[in-house]
Amino acid sequence: MAEAALKFSEADLRNWNLLEHFRKVVLPLVGATPKKATGLDPRRLLVAEEYFSLFLFRMLNPVITSMRGLCAATKFKKMRAACRTPVAPSSFSEGQHIFDPEILAQAVRQLAAQAHGMAGFGDARVREAIRALTIVDGTVLRAVNRMAWAPAAGFGSAVRLHLHFSVYDQVPTDWSITPGNASGAKEWKKKTTSEAFYVVDRLYGQDLLHLKQLQKRGVQFVVRICEHVVRTPVGPDRPLNEADRKAGIVSDRVEELGLFGGGPALRLVEVHADGKTFLLATTRQDLPAEIIALIYRYRWQVELFFKWLKTMLPCEHWLAESPRGATLQIYTLLI
Repeated sequence: MAEAALKFSEADLRNWNLLEHFRKVVLPLVGATPKKATGLDPRRLLVAEEYFSLFLFRMLNPVITSMRGLCAATKFKKMRAACRTPVAPSSFSEGQHIFDPEILAQAVRQLAAQAHGMAGFGDARVREAIRALTIVDGTVLRAVNRMAWAPAAGFGSAVRLHLHFSVYDQVPTDWSITPGNASGAKEWKKKTTSEAFYVVDRLYGQDLLHLKQLQKRGVQFVVRICEHVVRTPVGPDRPLNEADRKAGIVSDRVEELGLFGGGPALRLVEVHADGKTFLLATTRQDLPAEIIALIYRYRWQVELFFKWLKTMLPCEHWLAESPRGATLQIYTLLI
């Protein structure tokens, strides 16, 4: 692509300071990672830190709408802050098969750790009762049909991001990236730990046996249950106070879930809000019912995060379309 064909100029490019900070974070990680033989080739002009920097630079400059546009922009003088020489599209495309996405995954974890305690989000009562509050959810990112390795749940192609999101810190803490037809509940099973308190929606509450296993392991959670689940009360109703009623709570009792018995016996808080019924099953017996409802409301924080993420990721023009290339772009966005 000739420079005259670009729809932007050098003056339109922004966020150079963020790019410089990113390079300071990534350079030590690149240096500590063993290089493949192709990465050690002295004829190679594009190195790992420059390749990763170009991904981030595209995210910080949405005026660049394609891989060819990004490579054409590397001819600008100011782009020497990102790469030493102009980059050919063929070299950029090859990079997704050479440079390790795990380097950027380490950067995400490092930056998330630095953010610990900075956001201060959440009601003080919840923060006092729960040390680490984690929302588990997933979102589907549209892919182009050429990305046949990522079939969607229906037609076409899609990439699914499965995310563990810290409510208090407002940052991702764990993740996996799969084709769009992968099960979010199965991915949660692989990554469940007893150190976090989980908040999940109905999709994750359909496997009652899994909930019972989590309960036995001492894993704490609040999960929304589908209304059609058979419920058998195994204890008296708990009294509701005025704060509970203002929160829309209509009942609070321990119930066994499942048709033939043997299912998990969990505390079930029924909430009516905005014309909807929310059946919230939890392992915590000590918290007021209104706090259980508040904890579930925090689940919308991850929805806001996904909304932001989708406005930033150019799904119509993935810069790299292989599994590693898609992973690189998502990690860059999380950074």
